[in-house]
Amino acid sequence: MRWMTHAILDSAVNEEIFLNQRVISFLGSNLDVQNIMKDPIKCIDTGGKSLEDERSIVEKVEAVLKVFEPTYFHGAWVFEFDHYELHFTDLDDETRRAAVAAFAIMVGIWETGSAHSFMPQHERKYTGDYDPSEPHFEFNGYISAIYTNYKTVQLEFPVMTAYIVSSLEAIDKKSKNGLEQKFPEIDSILFRQFREEILLPSRQLKKKLPPFEDFLEEIGWNLSYRAW
Repeated sequence: MRWMTHAILDSAVNEEIFLNQRVISFLGSNLDVQNIMKDPIKCIDTGGKSLEDERSIVEKVEAVLKVFEPTYFHGAWVFEFDHYELHFTDLDDETRRAAVAAFAIMVGIWETGSAHSFMPQHERKYTGDYDPSEPHFEFNGYISAIYTNYKTVQLEFPVMTAYIVSSLEAIDKKSKNGLEQKFPEIDSILFRQFREEILLPSRQLKKKLPPFEDFLEEIGWNLSYRAW
C-alpha cells in the first residue's frame, strides 16, 4: 500500500492531492497503525510532549558539543529531539547556529556510518520499538528547509553549508537509486531539484572542503567543552 500511495502521488495532477501529498504519504505508510486517522498531526509533530518542558535548541546542541570529538564525524552522537529544521532562519543568532550545526553533525555521522539520525518511516516499524506517537527526525523536513533557505544559510554559515552539501551528495551517490527512493515519504520533485541545483554542482566539493578547524569554530565548539 505504501508503494501504491507513492505511485499515485507521483502521477497525480490534481492540485488538492499535490498540496496534501506529505500527509497522504504519511498515512499511506502507516495504515497498520491503530487510530492513525484519529490525530495524525499529533503523531508527526510533538509526540504529546509539552514544548515548555524541553530545553532550548542551543542547550540541546551544546550537550552534544560537550562530547563531540574535535577530529571528524566518527562518533554516534545522539541529539535530543527537536524540530531543528524549523530554526535555520530563526531570529536568534545562537539558535540559528545551533540548528544548522545539528543538521551538519547529523549528516556528517550519517556519511561516516557512525549513526543514522534519519530513518525512512516504513523502516521504523521493524526496529522493534516502533511507537507512532514518538517524534522522529524527518529527513523530508530538513531537505525542504535547507533547499528553501539555502542562500541565506550559506551566506551566514558557509563552512557548515559546505559540509552539509558534501555529506548529502556522498550519501545520495552511495544510495545508487537516490535518497528519494530510500525515503519514499520525501517530496521527490523537490529532492530532484535539490540534487540538480545544489548537490551535483558541488560534486567536487569534498576535495576542497574548508579545514575542519573552521567547521569547529562555526558550530561553536571550543576548548571549554572537551580537552584535546
